[in-house]
Amino acid sequence: MNFALPSFARRSILAVLLLGLAISFATRGTSRSLSPKERQEVFETVWKNIDEHYYDPKFGGVNWQEIHKRYLPLVRAAKDDRDFYSIVDRMTAELHDAHTRFTSPEQWASRKKHQGVSVGFRAGYVEDKVVVLDVFPDSNAARAGVEPGLIVTALDGQPIADQLAKSATKVLASSTERVTKLRILSNAFAGTSETPFEASLQRDDGTVFEVKFARQTLTSEPRVTSAKLSSGFGYIRFDEFSPSLVKDFKTAVENLRATPGLVLDLRRNHGGVGATLEAMARLFFDSKTLFERRMSRKQVTVSQRDGNHSEEKQVFLGKSGAQIYSAPVVILVSEYSASAAEVFAAGMQDSGRAKLVGSPSCGCVLGITHDRVMKGGGVLEISEVLWFSPKDRKLEGEGVIPDKVAVPTIRSLQERRDVVLEAGEKMLQELTLAERAALSH
Repeated sequence: MNFALPSFARRSILAVLLLGLAISFATRGTSRSLSPKERQEVFETVWKNIDEHYYDPKFGGVNWQEIHKRYLPLVRAAKDDRDFYSIVDRMTAELHDAHTRFTSPEQWASRKKHQGVSVGFRAGYVEDKVVVLDVFPDSNAARAGVEPGLIVTALDGQPIADQLAKSATKVLASSTERVTKLRILSNAFAGTSETPFEASLQRDDGTVFEVKFARQTLTSEPRVTSAKLSSGFGYIRFDEFSPSLVKDFKTAVENLRATPGLVLDLRRNHGGVGATLEAMARLFFDSKTLFERRMSRKQVTVSQRDGNHSEEKQVFLGKSGAQIYSAPVVILVSEYSASAAEVFAAGMQDSGRAKLVGSPSCGCVLGITHDRVMKGGGVLEISEVLWFSPKDRKLEGEGVIPDKVAVPTIRSLQERRDVVLEAGEKMLQELTLAERAALSH
């Protein structure tokens, strides 16, 4: 999440699960080739910036000096820029958080365009199996007959378990076990546009069919979708806290303000800009409310020394007359809900403004104050801010825990039933009934 205390220019919280498991970013070199000497200079600059600015002065127990010694020979031996960027990014991953990373120029350009090489569907773990969760319309996957609820039994002719085991050797542990598992899965599905996707998929009757099709470069621009559900409740989904969505989100809330309850679907929301989540959250409060707690490296240092949070930054939102929606709110979350989505959900939950339904979120909640562009065009992002909920729950490594756990099943996916949304609507029914009962007394 891009973030800023008053002394910083901008803020963002974005955990790169970026388009779930559907998209990977392929790099084919750099737009500005680096000499071996320049690669080492960039490496030193990256290491030093992290050494000086990482939010935790103890680096989560990682010996950062030893990391330098271990990676310097690898950088010197890098055979090309692609190899170099991969090595330095892996070095940043040694910190085991989802936000500190080093991105090649091509990968960065793809992220800014919300673009990447995709297999055309999103897979996840359901009932301890790798299962198709949803399929992009008009994709090669859809044309090949890939549907939600299909079980992935093999990739490229090898059992899925073997492919995951191989992928696990290439992925370092991240903020939580949840995001680490998702990254292992994403890595197993990753490939370039020149590499066809091959898989064995099992139907509900136990039969298996083979698919082979070309990966595609797909774009997924942030947008707000909203509707009035058949239950009468409102529904809004958006998958990124992008500044461009604030106006559309406000309009959607205004259009649904007469509904007796509202579902906010953040199950695929991977984060975004901190100021955006605050602008959206303000629409739900009519008085000043504590919504976030956060700490810089200096404040973390003090906390580690004497155990108090006295120097933390507290963020309050809301004022009389600014509230647009006052009825009950339910937020849907999942392990894909990351970063800014988690700060938003935690603030709404701890303030008593919303109930959460779904599964525990990513637990990837650190702040990036600004993007550091290196020689050659690579971009370094550093976790510089630690987040807490209003009730002082640490979010990084923990995430938000739903008030009601609800997860899809293979059967529900095959039947095209959204059991998490159904649970959210049921929760709203209970909340609205309780609200009416309280008003009648």
